[in-house]
Amino acid sequence: MKTPILPKFDRNNGWLEILPPLPPPNIAKGDLKTNIVVIGAGFTGLAAARRLAELCPEKQIFLLEADRVGNTSAGRSSGFAIDQAHNIRAKDFADNLKVEKDQLALNRAGQDYLRKIVTMNNIECDWDESGKVHAAATEKGNKKLEAYAQNMNLLNLPYTWQNSTEMKNLTGSDFYKSGLHTPGTIMMQPAKLVLGLAANLPKNVILYEDSPVISINFSSPHSLKIPKGNIIADSIVFANNGFAGQFGFQKKNLIPLITWGSLTRSLNKSEKQSLGGQDTWNIIPADPFGTSVRRIRGDRVLIRNIYNYSSELNAKERDRLWAKKKHIQSLKNRFPALLDLEFEYTWGGPLSLSRNGEPAFGDLGKNVFGAFCLNGVGIARGTILGKLIAEYILGEESNLLQIVLQGKGPNRLPPKPFLGWGVSLNFANRRRIAGLEL
Repeated sequence: MKTPILPKFDRNNGWLEILPPLPPPNIAKGDLKTNIVVIGAGFTGLAAARRLAELCPEKQIFLLEADRVGNTSAGRSSGFAIDQAHNIRAKDFADNLKVEKDQLALNRAGQDYLRKIVTMNNIECDWDESGKVHAAATEKGNKKLEAYAQNMNLLNLPYTWQNSTEMKNLTGSDFYKSGLHTPGTIMMQPAKLVLGLAANLPKNVILYEDSPVISINFSSPHSLKIPKGNIIADSIVFANNGFAGQFGFQKKNLIPLITWGSLTRSLNKSEKQSLGGQDTWNIIPADPFGTSVRRIRGDRVLIRNIYNYSSELNAKERDRLWAKKKHIQSLKNRFPALLDLEFEYTWGGPLSLSRNGEPAFGDLGKNVFGAFCLNGVGIARGTILGKLIAEYILGEESNLLQIVLQGKGPNRLPPKPFLGWGVSLNFANRRRIAGLEL
């Protein structure tokens, strides 16, 4: 089966571009043979390859990445590894407490696995367990925070209210009226993290970059065509999120989206003095379609908002420029005194959602497996699903695995072009509702 659309990533990813240049990639060439191929070297693929190697040190695992590790979706995120359920604001939250507690357990297990790897290998990635603040700029946003706090109470999760003065002391801005600090989220520099994870894989994992899969002959064994050769493998694991749909898997059940982020240049001395606030902080918006903001090490500000539908899962330049304009306005709203502060980088990152919030997990065919469709929580959830798909393949049982296997998987979506029209109209309305929170 040929994949009609390959991932295409530009070089505007600020997280990666502020780091030292990458070494030359190890590109897959010639006729190769291995036990297991994992497609996609994001959080899920890295975890799957690692866990397979841990459980089967006698087997060889190939980890294939179409671009460079750190420049794909995993290295383009906001850097929030969350523990709390993603839909904690949902109106029917109280009716699904067991489900939400299960999701919390999965997210925390993903955090634990990442923490163990980072600690054991001394991975420098600006790892920060100070948590995040859900912040409101309007009365409408504050009411959303109050509803959020009620749901936190149902889960017996800790949080701390912050008033407008405390929010200004944190951010240096008068923009936010209230906030809820939640301690369970882990922050990091995502490109640093995935590069560190890739650099410390077990010895029986071989990572190939700039090695997209062009086509696959699903057989026994499988044959994968790459630009400079062929790979024969006994088993395949799809960990390439929405791009798994390009191989025919769950294609009619995945909503392909691009999210956008921008990173400023470093604040100069006078700007730092003018702004005040703490050196680093992490904000999630009260409204789901609002703006995430981080002040990171190096005195840069990250702005992340705007989702747009993209049937090809590849970012377009016109959309990047449109998102950058939105980000400039969001930055000015929050920091009107920093009129000369400019964005140095603006980038898009692909993700896929399912209509019912379920991931794709398990068997896709004979000796073909998948863990993808992460619904926007790729760091913690992607990591644990990668670990669990490896354990599933090798017959390891656990309570966490049973939680995932009880899921129904992504449900069916409206056909194209109605899907794109519906998503675009919905998002435009959600941005309107978000108002100043955006």
